[in-house]
Amino acid sequence: MYVPEYRGIYINKARIDAVWAGSLNGKGCADMTDSDNTMEIIVVGLGASGLYAAKSALSQNRQGHVTIIEKRDFDQFSPCGLPFVIEGIVPDFEHLKHVVPEVKGKLSKLLRHEVLSVDHDNRTLKVRDLSTNEDKDIGYDALILSNGSIPVNLPIPGAKELLGKGVFFCSSIDDSSDILETALNAPGKRAVVVGGGAIGLEVAVALKERGLDVCVTKRTPPPFPRNLDPEMGKLITDHLIELGIDVRFGKGIDAINGSDIVTSVTIQGEEVPCDLVVMAVGTRPNTSLAESTGCLTVRDGIVVDNRMETTVKGIFATGDCVRTYSRIDGTSATMQLATSAFRQGMVAGTNAAGGNVGYDGVLNTFLTKIGRLEIASTGYTLEQAKALGYDAIGISTRKEIKPHYMPDCPDINLRVVCEKIDGRILGFQAVGEQGAGWRANIFALAIQARMTLQDIMDAELSYNPPVSQMYDPIYQLVEIALKRLRLEFPSPKEVFIPDEQKRW
Repeated sequence: MYVPEYRGIYINKARIDAVWAGSLNGKGCADMTDSDNTMEIIVVGLGASGLYAAKSALSQNRQGHVTIIEKRDFDQFSPCGLPFVIEGIVPDFEHLKHVVPEVKGKLSKLLRHEVLSVDHDNRTLKVRDLSTNEDKDIGYDALILSNGSIPVNLPIPGAKELLGKGVFFCSSIDDSSDILETALNAPGKRAVVVGGGAIGLEVAVALKERGLDVCVTKRTPPPFPRNLDPEMGKLITDHLIELGIDVRFGKGIDAINGSDIVTSVTIQGEEVPCDLVVMAVGTRPNTSLAESTGCLTVRDGIVVDNRMETTVKGIFATGDCVRTYSRIDGTSATMQLATSAFRQGMVAGTNAAGGNVGYDGVLNTFLTKIGRLEIASTGYTLEQAKALGYDAIGISTRKEIKPHYMPDCPDINLRVVCEKIDGRILGFQAVGEQGAGWRANIFALAIQARMTLQDIMDAELSYNPPVSQMYDPIYQLVEIALKRLRLEFPSPKEVFIPDEQKRW
């Protein structure tokens, strides 16, 4: 048998020979001489968290070797860019792909391979080469599960039967290519998007830009319920209507109709003709492999500690497949953002390779662009904060982002969620044509540092008329909140004139 074919190199051949011969010691590792002390780390899944897990593992352990196992026949891609290829902003799907180069003796890839089972007692994986249908056993010292999530399909008539026949997800290059091809060739140029999150609304705008009549529907009224309070969500609804999109929030889809191809959908008893249905109602964590190893899982993912280790020692998990926790107070939380996933991967990779670092939790700092609007948020919404027992308040304002004398001076809508007693910041939301993202980033850092409204008011922000106001809308929002809560600045502990000969 040609041993190195699945790794591309001859590194640690003794271990692999021992695995395939079945002569493993209790750890699932071959007995090795002092000169053969390579630590083998397997990463399952080549998304953001898997990639950074591999990189961090190699940085932590210079004697280590990482093998990445991925079902796709290409390395990595940027799923957040899929709607923008559909819209035509990005020329084609190939632009979203990234090559992760193998490093001789350090990093190997097994593309078009699938992990079938894990024998953690012996530290081996049964892996199938999807190109040849050949199964092989691979040994490991540490295992990192980064195999993401699975799109959710609604349990309604026609949704399963017409999947791939006019009903599509938007989670991979293949299904997004099908969306684009169907949209360009749709005879009636009509589409229905089910869902009111980032992917659903980005695709809705993209299809509208492609010349289709688009209807968006979801059972609950406000869009972005995990990110925005209803009054901020209404701004998005109004903007979608302004773009000419038929918005039917609060009206659930009852059925998808057609025999061999989609012809219409039924929304709250009304039949709506369409050629294309995009199912964007969310994802569920891919936990099946973790469950088979005995790792504790719950509905919202694999349970991990703050080292990203599962309940089975030596197995780590990262990204969309895990249940994580809030950076604000440590309560359970879910996240499906690449910015959180890659940080989890860095922690898991470091610890799997022998390090000891911690992950501080998520704020779900979020940014999207729908039509002309930037939409950003971080931390808790008011509803979430109250549900967790906080005596919280949400305060909003709408202000110009630049001095009134400057051309191109749009407004921005801002909302802060804070505790009433002391003004501690718990969340922030921004919707506007410019500047929502960077303002949300400021509040993300503020929440992480457990800052209050007074701290934000005391912060020194940059200013230039073409970009911002001297008295930024952030200050104006905080001033309103301080007055509403009757909070004052603390008096200085002492009054002094700084000595120019001394440094702070």
